[in-house]
Amino acid sequence: MTTLTLFVLCHNRPDFARQTLRSILGQTDRDFDLVVSDNSSNDEVEQMVRAEFPQLDYRRRVPMLFHIAHFNRCIEEAQGAYFCLFHDDDLMHPDFVERMKQALDTYPQIVACGCNARLETMGQIESRTSFRALGKLERVSSARDLARRYFSRAQSGIAPFPGYIYRRSAVGDLRLDVEGGKYTDVTWLLGLAMKGPLLWLNEPLMTYRIHGGNDGKVESPRDRLRFLRFLKRYLDVLGKDLLADYRCSFIYKPMASDMGVADSRRSVARRFLKYYKWTRYANPGLYSALFKRALIKRMAA
Repeated sequence: MTTLTLFVLCHNRPDFARQTLRSILGQTDRDFDLVVSDNSSNDEVEQMVRAEFPQLDYRRRVPMLFHIAHFNRCIEEAQGAYFCLFHDDDLMHPDFVERMKQALDTYPQIVACGCNARLETMGQIESRTSFRALGKLERVSSARDLARRYFSRAQSGIAPFPGYIYRRSAVGDLRLDVEGGKYTDVTWLLGLAMKGPLLWLNEPLMTYRIHGGNDGKVESPRDRLRFLRFLKRYLDVLGKDLLADYRCSFIYKPMASDMGVADSRRSVARRFLKYYKWTRYANPGLYSALFKRALIKRMAA
């Protein structure tokens, strides 16, 4: 048995999946089990895999699973010390597996390892990467640290979710929340960060593709409110500053500018934003975070 089980989660995108599988089969370190987990509503991915990659472990999910349940099924099937839940529309760079396994072996205390990524938007590679950092490694020390990197007003980007490799023993019984909505990946990672530190490699080891079919492009006020409840539930862990930052950017700013919202609610939003502005400027941590972001941006230029 190999130490890494690498799942490619597929859904109705045979052309993207073909490119993804080719990028994985071109790895410098081939010591992993590759599983094509097909949760499609049609037969196109199955036909492509059986015709072009007959040697691969292909698993058709019948009946089709809810997309979050699909992730959980793969976690339950993961064998070996590590597993990865890679998406069918992203690309692995040739040394992805080699570099990530080296990091996990070198730092046995981390529960998961993510990496930087090149960004491809509508077929065009951008000059920027998914996140900026000063060194080769970014240690995410806690759930609060991770949440700040996602939602604070002075953050420098994140490691994309599909690029994580997880330590199976650390994950244990933790699963993605099927009721979590759009932010289920974030709550999953925050749950892991409550178990132990994460590690991000600054080297871009994958290409994260942004296109018309990305689910993450769809805005969902309901999901935002659902995630707000999550932040409140873990307020002692994640902190009041993070809750205020999230309310500002994702709840009250959109509400204040939405002419379809009742005047009374828009008035509440404006009062919150005014209060938030002054409390934010009085927080010394803001200036150190802004300085760090400016320094990272300057050194990366």
